[in-house]
Amino acid sequence: MLSGTAETIHGSVLEAARLYPDRTALMYTRGREYVGITYSDLAGIVERAASMLRSAGLRRGDVVGILSPNRPEWIVADLAVLSAGGVVVPVYHTIPSDQLRYIINDSGMRMLFVGEAGLASKVAALRHETGGLEKVISLDELSLETAATAGAGVARPAEATATGRESPRAGAGPAGNGVTASDAATIVYTSGTTGEPKGVVLTHGNLVSNARALIRRYGITIDDSALSYLPLAHMFERTCGHYVFLFAGGTVAYARGLTTVVEDVLVVRPTVLIAVPRVLEKAYETALGRIERGSRVGGAVVRQAFAVLNECANRRYRGERVPFWLGLQCRMYDALIASRFRKAGGGRLRIIVSGGAPLDRRLGKILRVLGFAVVEGYGLTETSPVVCCGRVAEHRLGTVGKPLDGVEVRIADDGEILVRGPNVMRGYLNKPEETTKVLDPDGWLHTGDLGQFDEDGNLVVTGRSKEIIVTSYGKNVAPAPIEQRIARSPYVSQAVVFGDNRKSIVALIVPNRQAVTKYAGEHGIATASYDALLAHPEIRQLLGGEVKKANDEGASYERVFEFELLAEPFSEEGGTLTPTLKVRRKKVAETCTDRIQALYDKLEAKRAH
Repeated sequence: MLSGTAETIHGSVLEAARLYPDRTALMYTRGREYVGITYSDLAGIVERAASMLRSAGLRRGDVVGILSPNRPEWIVADLAVLSAGGVVVPVYHTIPSDQLRYIINDSGMRMLFVGEAGLASKVAALRHETGGLEKVISLDELSLETAATAGAGVARPAEATATGRESPRAGAGPAGNGVTASDAATIVYTSGTTGEPKGVVLTHGNLVSNARALIRRYGITIDDSALSYLPLAHMFERTCGHYVFLFAGGTVAYARGLTTVVEDVLVVRPTVLIAVPRVLEKAYETALGRIERGSRVGGAVVRQAFAVLNECANRRYRGERVPFWLGLQCRMYDALIASRFRKAGGGRLRIIVSGGAPLDRRLGKILRVLGFAVVEGYGLTETSPVVCCGRVAEHRLGTVGKPLDGVEVRIADDGEILVRGPNVMRGYLNKPEETTKVLDPDGWLHTGDLGQFDEDGNLVVTGRSKEIIVTSYGKNVAPAPIEQRIARSPYVSQAVVFGDNRKSIVALIVPNRQAVTKYAGEHGIATASYDALLAHPEIRQLLGGEVKKANDEGASYERVFEFELLAEPFSEEGGTLTPTLKVRRKKVAETCTDRIQALYDKLEAKRAH
């Protein structure tokens, strides 16, 4: 494991390159196969890219953007800018043009890396409105393919180059540049679901402290690997999916895309999976379907296996003895069923870390029963991002674990989660009033999230204060748990509930199209279109039954009284999902205003009769 002496991001990666020059740092696809690049080669490519940036006029503190989908050149550009003393602004490649223009101008961006020709055209259309942007650089100029085919002249960090010049020392950029832990490393713009996006200023010290605390908590070493598929513009992927592994000498492999994650996992066989709940749900559903269809094992046997394995897990959790006959069944079903799920996860997973949104407890329990070590974490962009995360040996489902080393968490009188520590941001760029609203004089960050500690000191996040629904009866309702209960149904893909200042809760539900269509075929329900199928009384009754099951699990004031079925799913392209697949509740409310009002009109008509 790394000694952790470097205080900057690029210095930490160079230290890993000095210690492990021949280990594989990055893996990417060439044709249909994965190929790797060593730490030695990565350090040389980063040094040359940093030199290119300095020659282009980059000075310490200059802002450089990266607008691209995930690819290995993304992280090369990131490390090169930091090595040259610059500040990185990551930008989602799906961002609307008006937000891109705002970020370029607000950040004072001088240079911008773009990953695709289409993105270059998008930027070109804005150039007359972004006077401070001097250079647009294609990430193809940093191509690992070019470096790989060149095959020579890449110096190892501990060796001299052909010119006799020393390679960079750990902790310093290629030219030094005097960058320290207190210098800004990145400005990360929040999604801007309400008002203008805010630029979160994070320092090298913020990010290095967070990454090293995670390395210690999970014992990340040179033998660990991760699959990168979440957007690098989000700090969850950048810190947890990249810096953690690159600081520790591990390997990061790039998925071909979000839709290929299940297949790529089988090839890469990662030891750690960084995931958001939506991806885990899809992966589990895919694996379950394949296991049921691809063998003699039917759904009834799988359900019986879950029941037996769950009973064993419950007894062990309560400290009770597992009878011989039950233990024998557990071993049989583990070999017959659970092992197939683990094989679908690549067969080497030792940790699954879920973050970005609450993980449904039922799914978390299923994954643990199948033998996966699943933990949850909690954080914000403003905290680099991790605040708390569970330890494998003691993690409790429904909690996000304990604070990281050096991070303090307390609950305010009104239930708000407050955070203080080396991972807390410097502030919001150009927004001193917004900064003072969330950072108090004592250094506590007011997160806007609500929570409490359980009896073992694990944090339980109960909701977001701005998302809490207050009914006209004065009841405070957290929407996320209701939505999770509805979405547990195999016939439901997504659910969003509403009810602020209303008498009752209503829901917009996106059915699982494949499951609903299959049900219709098995029950002889024929319609002219999918829209007509969703309006069919039997399908309405089917989904109504699923909503009732969810209602039975919650309090009376959390009950969903009416729902509407949507044929089209919420999506990032439609602006209703964030890049990490969280629902933009306000955007859904805006785009579906008429549908929501129609539900309340329907309720009023029922009450009138």
